[in-house]
Amino acid sequence: MTSMKARHFAPVTPLETEPLGAYTDPEKREEALRDALRGVELGRYDERMIDWTVKRFDNSALRVFVSWLERVRTAGVVSVLNVDRARQGNIGRFDR
Repeated sequence: MTSMKARHFAPVTPLETEPLGAYTDPEKREEALRDALRGVELGRYDERMIDWTVKRFDNSALRVFVSWLERVRTAGVVSVLNVDRARQGNIGRFDR
């Protein structure tokens, strides 16, 4: 059985309209949310809130939430790459 990936559940672009799609059952919605949270250390209350979110948010609302998480992840990676590029540029100048 394949798990639902965040990027398959939600668009990972700025949203101008409600993200529509086929009904997704709660198990797959939870998989998508957990995929969006990959690498994040979770506590007991976090786990409770995942359960609450999956039960309370409709598909469209959860798609927005998952989209935000994926876009934040992408923005963080881009930011790190920009800092690394800038750092590498500074090292080159100081070594001369």
